[in-house]
Amino acid sequence: MKKYINYIFSIIVLASMTSCFKDFEEMRQNPNSPSEVEPEALFANVLYTSTGSFYGAQGQYFNLTGAGLWAQHFAKIQYLDEDWYEYRPGVMDEKWKRMYAGVSGSNNDINLAGLYDLELALHSVRKRKEIAEESDDAIGVKNAQALEGAMLVAKAYFFSVTTDVWGDIPYSEAFQTIELGYETTNFQPVYDQQQDIYNSLFELLEEANELLSHGGGIDAGSDIIYSGRTDNWQRLANSLAARLYTRINKVDANTSAAGLTKLFSDPGKYPMFTSNSDDAELVYLGSQPYMQPIFYNRYIDNRDDFAVSKNVVDLLKETNDKRLYIYAQPTPRSMDPDANLEVEYVGQENGVPRDEFPLLNSVSRIGSLYREQPDGKSFWMTYSELKFIEAEAALNGIPGITGSVQTLVEEGIRASFEKQYADVEKYQAKMIPVAGDEILGPNDDASEVIANLNWNKNGGQFRIIMEQKYLSIFTNGPEAFAELRRTGWPAIDEVRGASQYTEGLPNRFPYPFSEQTSNAANLAKASEGIVNTVYGKKVWFAENTEINYK
Repeated sequence: MKKYINYIFSIIVLASMTSCFKDFEEMRQNPNSPSEVEPEALFANVLYTSTGSFYGAQGQYFNLTGAGLWAQHFAKIQYLDEDWYEYRPGVMDEKWKRMYAGVSGSNNDINLAGLYDLELALHSVRKRKEIAEESDDAIGVKNAQALEGAMLVAKAYFFSVTTDVWGDIPYSEAFQTIELGYETTNFQPVYDQQQDIYNSLFELLEEANELLSHGGGIDAGSDIIYSGRTDNWQRLANSLAARLYTRINKVDANTSAAGLTKLFSDPGKYPMFTSNSDDAELVYLGSQPYMQPIFYNRYIDNRDDFAVSKNVVDLLKETNDKRLYIYAQPTPRSMDPDANLEVEYVGQENGVPRDEFPLLNSVSRIGSLYREQPDGKSFWMTYSELKFIEAEAALNGIPGITGSVQTLVEEGIRASFEKQYADVEKYQAKMIPVAGDEILGPNDDASEVIANLNWNKNGGQFRIIMEQKYLSIFTNGPEAFAELRRTGWPAIDEVRGASQYTEGLPNRFPYPFSEQTSNAANLAKASEGIVNTVYGKKVWFAENTEINYK
């Protein structure tokens, strides 16, 4: 892995693009262009930097001060602007630029690849496949197919998160450049409708499943997600497809049901996750700058801006869920030996009014497993999430599902506990119970949560599925933000301190202001119906959903 991750320091990527390809012509003639780098190196670079753009410091806290904050996994305890939905325009511009093209580092920062680099890698590996086919190199063809399939899964994943937060985005014309074989470079790509993007993502994942089924191999050093395990990439392709088919079930029930039926009715052709060992996750090296992003925020950026949200803590306490001791840390005041207080866990309400700013020693920070581990993880998708997807499919009568709604929810909870407790042991993370409580182990502690579930709550089985999924994907803010808007659950706290954005949870990330000058006509069309940058028109998959508030 180190062989390829070192390219992150050396690859020169597109610089500070406003639309998709500002200054591209100059880069195109650069002899150090990433198009001349092996596709494996490009792939390793994109896997790290684009994952970091979603979850890490590289993306100006896309997760911490964006999706995860608005989904109320986290809450701010200093500089509450984003917790009031008052985003910083420059930061939103940076999130957009990093996803599409990366931005060149300054002040000795590393250069960060974007989705354009993944297109260059795909272009390169397809050429390699053509050469292997022409020379009757059967093994070369299979290996190229496998690498192409993994890249298509990554493309579908990265674009799904990008469209989920913004809605309509440049997609079909996003990478029309001379470098990729077009006669001219398109500097003003159209914004595709989200429904069309989703249909294309389903096609990508179908193609990836086929390409990954031929037994080809992937260089382990280039694959910092699965270390070259092609079968894992195939299971991810189909598990991700199940996620995305589920995402559209409230706006296109027929396509959703048909897609899920296809996947679940033919596990031989469409294998999916079968255990926690299949989880798609990036494990950080633990040395700067390759560190777990929540650790990086605290100890490298030297920030202390985030607590665990009251919403998460309340849900955990409702069933005496011992994951509380993993997701959160005791309040600082309760750990002060001179304070003579019992251990306490207090979540911070999101977006409180200015006159209710919390005392920093009175709220729980994000748990040791995340905040105190430099070599921790960020994850794309987990086995436990898939079990909750299956539970919802069972609730909706999708053929091919084995098990009842309740059984599948229980399996999802158990998988989450097993995963979390295994990581606690691996990293020797602290779990500090409150007085009178005892940590028994993943099986017993999961059983207690299962026994305490209230299936008669308002919202019924669907609400329980979504609450437990929300808890199982803790720290994956982009997914929590998407599912919250799709389903309306779990119920969240109203942001009482909001003064500019007062209509509740934003429907989307705002489009970057830089697009107003570089791609104005296409931006204007995509923005029709949007009010106050984040309200009005919803993203497509959430059109029929209202948010539940406490």
